[in-house]
Amino acid sequence: MTFSKRLLFTLLIIGLLTIALAACGSEEPVKLSDDNSDFMLALPRIIVDIDNKGEPTVAGISPEMLALVGIDVSQFAIPAEYVDWFTQANVQNIELVQKDDGIFIFVNGVLMPHLGWETAELTTLTDTLVRLNMVQPQFQRVINLLVPIIQHTGLNVALRFPVQDGAEVISLRDYNADIEVPTKAEAEMPVAVVKAKVTFDDNGVPSILGVSTQDLTDAGLADLRGVGMAPETIQAMKEADVSAITVKTTPQGLVFWINDQQLPSLVWNSDYLNRAADLFSQLYFTPEYEQQRELVKAFLPFLSRINGELTLEFPQ
Repeated sequence: MTFSKRLLFTLLIIGLLTIALAACGSEEPVKLSDDNSDFMLALPRIIVDIDNKGEPTVAGISPEMLALVGIDVSQFAIPAEYVDWFTQANVQNIELVQKDDGIFIFVNGVLMPHLGWETAELTTLTDTLVRLNMVQPQFQRVINLLVPIIQHTGLNVALRFPVQDGAEVISLRDYNADIEVPTKAEAEMPVAVVKAKVTFDDNGVPSILGVSTQDLTDAGLADLRGVGMAPETIQAMKEADVSAITVKTTPQGLVFWINDQQLPSLVWNSDYLNRAADLFSQLYFTPEYEQQRELVKAFLPFLSRINGELTLEFPQ
């Protein structure tokens, strides 16, 4: 009897997933670069409609119908105040696309700054998290096993929110169009050059060009006694064999390194940054945020034209 119930439940789940994918229409699965891999999972776009209470309807299947087959989506409900906020700001849809080279973020069908990676960069990230004890031991093996799977998985989830009265409906992005790749812009003169190498001692006291925050404090030039890192953090860096962390701004994005190994980067260009500034203004539209809107609109697009590099060096 128990076996029959499990079999029935399994068949219902398979049937539900089949209906959900069929409800996605005739859209093809997410395109991956390596289609000759030993493993590949690529699904079409799944649309989740959020009502004004924050409850999700997955591919046209209501929460009540999902509950009939034992799937409780209430834990994935979005707080109603956020739904109301997005509605007032006219944020009608948010779409996340995971491919083998990153996670792409679209808001109202427009591509925003997003996360980009290569296989080695993902591996470096997970290895670093493990070495810094930021991942519990029982999950370390799971993470290491998931990295190659993530590299060969294509997922696309689109959230649609209620449309405010009188607003024109904004469609999701054109699914059949290729996701735009940021082109390398012609070399522009940077608006600023900012470079710094900060060296920490065993006590976490930072220094630049041999001048430490303690030296500046002792000389009475500034009270910087609270600036620095805890000795425990420095010791953790030693134990993880992290000698340097580097962050660099480029016209194509924000790039990170641990020692001499690159991590996943934040991909941007001047267009993406302008879009992000517009989105900030759209979300924070009330009068009290006027100065912040002006600051973000003036500063954010210039990030792609700042030649910046910050290196944090730790004792060995």
